[in-house]
Amino acid sequence: MGELALPSAVTSPGESPAAVVRAALDRACAAPRLVLLLDYDGTLVPLAPTPEQAIPDQRLFELLAHLAARPRTAVHLVSGRRHETLERWFGHLPVGLHAEHGFWSRQPGAPWTAAPLEAGPWREASLTVLRRASERTPGTFVEEKSPGLAWHYRTADPELGTRRVRELALELSSVLSGSPAELLPGDTVLEIRPRGVNKGRAVALVSLAAEPGTLFLAMGDDRTDEDLFAALPEGSLAVHVGASPSRAPIRIADVAAARAMLEAVAASP
Repeated sequence: MGELALPSAVTSPGESPAAVVRAALDRACAAPRLVLLLDYDGTLVPLAPTPEQAIPDQRLFELLAHLAARPRTAVHLVSGRRHETLERWFGHLPVGLHAEHGFWSRQPGAPWTAAPLEAGPWREASLTVLRRASERTPGTFVEEKSPGLAWHYRTADPELGTRRVRELALELSSVLSGSPAELLPGDTVLEIRPRGVNKGRAVALVSLAAEPGTLFLAMGDDRTDEDLFAALPEGSLAVHVGASPSRAPIRIADVAAARAMLEAVAASP
């Protein structure tokens, strides 16, 4: 492999970040078969005040198309976004799409399929709690998804938002007690999702079609991506974007670094 520009890495005591990233790139580029499992918000695009503002740019479309066209390489986007949104943005690309943290999945050229979902009163009860919190907290809103709910507070007063999310966690823990749903704190978002529905489900689905010797490379930036990393087969590459705690042994600084790493893979034979 020729010389590739290394993405910036998060410095960790006792190791050389550049050497870790270089070794990961060497393995990815030399793998006989490669599967990429990529988060969207905070990984491929910067986080935005509202989800509607974090739209893909032309350079990202081109990068994903180049990766998908690379021989023996499969690309999958694994996001908390609604499946309608991923379809609208990326449905024209030959990539796998996994929406709402693995609840919805779609292989290239195939229809969307959903995970089994146990119905219950927890959703309406939780929605009532979240709507009431939004009415009392300027700059927050509720996002309704197929299996769950999300309470966003990125544009709220930071102190008020932090206090309110603590109150919500306590109240919703009581509402969800004994239900098939769970709380998932994220980056200025509190989500409620059915138990067992997480990004690790995408790994399980993709693994069914993977040939022996396939190398998996997963990339993500927040708590929801820890489920993705945990489900990877032994010997896979897990890349965490940003400085927050993570089980991933490979750390890079930001979205620019993530794209640079993927561009290096796309440019390799």
